[in-house]
Amino acid sequence: MTDFVAVLALSLVASAFTEGVSYALVYRTSEFQQIKTKIQQCEAKLEDEMRSTAGSSKNRQRRIDGIEATLSTARSKASSQQLRSMVVVAVVQLASIYLVNQLFSGRPVARLPFEPLKIFQSLTQRGLPEGSDATACSATFVFVLGGLAFKAAIDRCLQLGLPKSSALPKWVTSPEEVIGGKK
Repeated sequence: MTDFVAVLALSLVASAFTEGVSYALVYRTSEFQQIKTKIQQCEAKLEDEMRSTAGSSKNRQRRIDGIEATLSTARSKASSQQLRSMVVVAVVQLASIYLVNQLFSGRPVARLPFEPLKIFQSLTQRGLPEGSDATACSATFVFVLGGLAFKAAIDRCLQLGLPKSSALPKWVTSPEEVIGGKK
């Protein structure tokens, strides 16, 4: 097995483990499920209200503002719930990065097809000796990028976390109100 594949495998295992911890501490709890349901209901109401043209614009705007306030409160509660697992996930990720650095220290595990900007070379070559080829990638860089990709894929496949907001921000839907201050 090449070093690159080994680093990606370690990244996948670490990502799966941290998502398992998050599931056990947060996502499976009844309190988080209730918050998630409330967010989904508020988003559906908000979407219906945005499409609706019934009632005066003042009353409609007041209803929309109320729904947005409820949605904001529910999202903050969900975020505070998610903080539970963040400490454990951070410790696991730091231990994993330490392990990868120990196993693959000083060895490039991949090569970029281009020379990155000097600013990014400190990221791509973390842990490599001075004077390494500019296109060389360290195990830490590959591990972190793999972890980001695997975490996003696991979240998407298992539908963990909160639903993605479908409502567009006010500056997108009505920029004249935001810029001109009209109500």
